[in-house]
Amino acid sequence: MLETKITTHVPLPLDTRAFYCGNCGAVALDAHNVCNPKGRMQKKDWCGSKDRLPATYCRNRVNNDRFQCEKCGKTAINAALLCEPRKLPVPE
Repeated sequence: MLETKITTHVPLPLDTRAFYCGNCGAVALDAHNVCNPKGRMQKKDWCGSKDRLPATYCRNRVNNDRFQCEKCGKTAINAALLCEPRKLPVPE
């Protein structure tokens, strides 16, 4: 198997559909990865707009890494749903 050293982040297209959480505001490609799925939206509907800080409580947080966009502050389960993701530390 070939070993690669790809470190470039490749965001998904703006028309990518994702589920959003009614409790914590995070988005994910899979509805099972958010606390309270309230519907679907396209990436262009949240990416780039200012958002509140990530919720301190999330039912699924123990099972999922979460990422926050360095640009707009949005939170997502999948890093590819954000422009400039950085991994959030697991709350204690």
